[in-house]
Amino acid sequence: MSWYVKKYVAWQRRRLGQWKRYLLIFTFPIIFIVGFVTAPGYWAYRRLHWPMGLETPFNLLICGPLLLFGMGLYCWTIILFARARGTQVPMAPTQELVVTGPYAITRNPMVTGAIFMILGLACFFNSLAFLGIGMIIPVHYLIYVKFFEERELEARFGEAYKKYKQNTPFILPKIIKGKKA
Repeated sequence: MSWYVKKYVAWQRRRLGQWKRYLLIFTFPIIFIVGFVTAPGYWAYRRLHWPMGLETPFNLLICGPLLLFGMGLYCWTIILFARARGTQVPMAPTQELVVTGPYAITRNPMVTGAIFMILGLACFFNSLAFLGIGMIIPVHYLIYVKFFEERELEARFGEAYKKYKQNTPFILPKIIKGKKA
């Protein structure tokens, strides 16, 4: 394990005051949804006119379920993190490994929720620009998770995380479970 991972893990294990944790739990989702999920795509939608080609009532019928599913999944992950004495913010992570609920079928359901929100908003605005630019942050976050956060999780949770990582897909859930040899 590299020195920076050790230092980061030690820093993450510090005690975070209860009011700071609650502040992060309640404010970060607003900042995340407005600043990271909505703003880049909306910026692109206003400047680039790349329509998806969806007819008006059809795009509204599609966007609702996508948005509701994405927001529901995102909120579910926040609740699970709060129960595990942490937040969704990497600087104040959970103190227990979360492997239940949507985390039982994918290691990154929070990002999956964000992707569904972006898909829903892109349908609402009928904009390929919203979709394309809106996906930049989730894709970059997944790269961060793959190359940095997973190392840190292995350092914090050891064999439990390694086993979880081995049995749970990174982003796309397994639809059909195959037999293990």
